[in-house]
Amino acid sequence: MRSFWTRWGLCFFLFLATVLNYLNRQVLSILAPTLQHQMHMGNEALGWLFAVFYYSYTVFHFVVGPVLDRFNIRWCFAIAVFGWSLVSGMTGLATGFAGLLVFRLLLGVMESANWPASLRIVARVFPPEERTLASGLFTSGTSVAALIAPGLI
Repeated sequence: MRSFWTRWGLCFFLFLATVLNYLNRQVLSILAPTLQHQMHMGNEALGWLFAVFYYSYTVFHFVVGPVLDRFNIRWCFAIAVFGWSLVSGMTGLATGFAGLLVFRLLLGVMESANWPASLRIVARVFPPEERTLASGLFTSGTSVAALIAPGLI
C-alpha cells in the first residue's frame, strides 16, 4: 500500500485534473452569447456544438475503458490530460462553425478518460475504507470548476 502522502497527493492531482476537465466544458456555455454574435450562429448551431461533445464523450467511454484496462494507466491518463488541454487551447484557433464542431468532438473524445482513469487510480492506491472519500474529493472538482469558471472565463 502506498504511503498516506502519496495516496492523498494523487487524489489532489485527480481533483485538479477534474477541475481542468470541467473548466474546459464551461467555456462554451459561458461564451455562447459572444460566440453566437461574433460567428453569426443560431441556437441550432450552438445546440450541435453541445451535442457533438456529449455524443463523442458518451461513445468514447466504451473505447477508453478497455484501453485504460489494457495499457499503462499513468501514460494513458497523462496523454488524455495533455490531449484535452491541447484541444481546448486549439479551440481558440477555430474560425467558424465547422472548426468549433471538430474541436468539440475531439474534446469529448479526450475528456472521456477522466472518470474511468481516476476511478481506476483510486481503486489501485487507496484501501477500501478510503476509496469513497477519495472518489468524493476528486469528484468535487466538478463543483469547484462550476463555481470558478464564470470569474475565470
